[in-house]
Amino acid sequence: MSDARQTAHDAAPRTGRCPYHVPGRAQADPCMDYLHLSDDEPVRWDEDLGVWLVTGFREVTELLRHPSLSAAWPEHGRTRLHTPAESGSESGDGSRTSELVRKWFMFNDDPAHAGARKIVAPLFSAERLAAARPVVEKLVDELLAPERDVLDVMEDLAVPLSSRVICHILGLPDDVAPRLAVWAPDIAALLVADYLPEVVTRGYRALHEVTAAVDDALRGEVPEGSGLWLLGEAHRRGEIGLQDVWATASLLIYAGFETTSTFIGKAVRAALHAGAWEDVVKAGPDAAVEELLRFDTSVQQVARFATAPVDVAGHRIAAGDLVLIMLGAANRSPAVFDDPDHLTPGREIRRHLTFGFGAHYCLGAGLARLETEVVLRRLGARWDVVEEAAAPVTRSHYGLTVLEHLKVRGGTRNGA
Repeated sequence: MSDARQTAHDAAPRTGRCPYHVPGRAQADPCMDYLHLSDDEPVRWDEDLGVWLVTGFREVTELLRHPSLSAAWPEHGRTRLHTPAESGSESGDGSRTSELVRKWFMFNDDPAHAGARKIVAPLFSAERLAAARPVVEKLVDELLAPERDVLDVMEDLAVPLSSRVICHILGLPDDVAPRLAVWAPDIAALLVADYLPEVVTRGYRALHEVTAAVDDALRGEVPEGSGLWLLGEAHRRGEIGLQDVWATASLLIYAGFETTSTFIGKAVRAALHAGAWEDVVKAGPDAAVEELLRFDTSVQQVARFATAPVDVAGHRIAAGDLVLIMLGAANRSPAVFDDPDHLTPGREIRRHLTFGFGAHYCLGAGLARLETEVVLRRLGARWDVVEEAAAPVTRSHYGLTVLEHLKVRGGTRNGA
């Protein structure tokens, strides 16, 4: 989820480092909306929103596994923009977002979290990811096959790749894939700006269309071992209800598409913006992906709700407080990473926080790595030199910044 982007939008003036700066170029750092927060103390109270902001690597690590911080923020955690009177919640009790989203296992604690996660965990095992590699490689090759002078990394590659891959893993028909790019921004906005009636209307409509697509698929024959097959079997055994099927399927559809497609675009943008494409190719995709994940992750923060007082960095977080844990800022900690604002493909990284930490570590981390690694490998094999064909195009969607177009032109060093 992306409350941090709204927080950053309302926060202090954007000043400070520009890790994307290249001599002779004056382009702004796409990360500055959140990165400037790390110039303050590692834990601080935001008076405007009435939430805690945590940016220190050590403090983020500690709080991600703290037993008194609950992942169920949509049910309990509100900023000052989310009063019961202003909330678009269907319940009217001040709960955030929709009932379906509140059932997502990423927004629940154990045992509900562990139980739902266990059902679909086999989809992301090392064995299943190895089996998925040829599928991803084939799709990337197909998407790169047409001869073109300019490639739009988002429209021509990242968006169709991630949507088709997650549909394949879940067992959804191919014709559902193009609809994910329409649904995802409205669901993302629902996680941030659910105090706006229009956001609620659009988000609920997107979720309704997602569940309708899931129902349509379940009425047919889904591939054995697919995500919908696993959820259908658990439902037939009486382990979960139909709403749980919808919730878990919609979570995997949204997260499997939105975060991965966004990261693929950010990875290429970061390499080009920092003038490091050649270094990415030399370092090799496996090593480069980890540094790119650290440098500019697609999920900049996660939220937690304090169920009891928590002491951290000389501050006391009171029971009932909402805590925004800033993963992107923590990944730029100079106490952990040398020259953290410099993109260094091949950097040895013991651990970054892009996929979180602890029990809620991102289940799809391996899939995101796989898709991005294959994209970088295939692009690097095709072109030694890649450059921007136009400035990246972003659009604002209810406080979220969506990378819409990233047009590049490629070639070889000898001009062939």
